[in-house]
Amino acid sequence: MEAEEHGPRPERRVLVIDDDEADCCLVEDILTSDGIDVEKAVGGETGVRILSKKFFPVIVTDLKMPDIDGLGVIDFVKKRGMESLVIVITGYVSIDSVIGALRSGAYDYIIKPFSAELLRLTVERAFDYIELMKNREKAKYLDAISLLARTTAHEIAQPLTLVIGRTKEICDNVKNPEVKELADQVLEYARKIKDIVRKIDSINEYVIKSYPGGHTLVDIDKASSTSKEDP
Repeated sequence: MEAEEHGPRPERRVLVIDDDEADCCLVEDILTSDGIDVEKAVGGETGVRILSKKFFPVIVTDLKMPDIDGLGVIDFVKKRGMESLVIVITGYVSIDSVIGALRSGAYDYIIKPFSAELLRLTVERAFDYIELMKNREKAKYLDAISLLARTTAHEIAQPLTLVIGRTKEICDNVKNPEVKELADQVLEYARKIKDIVRKIDSINEYVIKSYPGGHTLVDIDKASSTSKEDP
């Protein structure tokens, strides 16, 4: 059997914060077995120091710690504007402490002692939530692109239709062969532009293509669903 070439996906990273190193190692062993990249911080102060340098999508922190507690970690994340989800672990079965953590901004909580399965499910649910939010943002971005594309297509289509109509009149009535040839060329290019406008108006997904030099553009052929030909 070949060795795994790739490590855990970069986005599946968790910072575990606990003043008890044994508890940190326990959480690390459970999560790494699921292919999650885990970094440990023994104590809240160490955790905050790591967070000031690195971003973690999910943070698992003990609630009660002697230096900086779980609420302090949540406060640090909020003040820094981080989009990390914080899961609080507590050995104190107190509704007030749990509600306080959730009100402060914790995503979820786990009460000690906990099973490996509960930890896995809670962390996996956090990653699922992050993915859901990403998809929603992508959908909003695509909606904005589609609206801009439709508006642009509409603004171009109106004067372009007028250009095509007048050019057709010239082609039908002009006697001079050179002028007629020039008008035919204008009509041909105008129809090509109109086809591009139709594709822009029909963009329904965000597909890009790359060019030499690092340039990227929207691939309107693949991004649009139009298959009509200009009459």
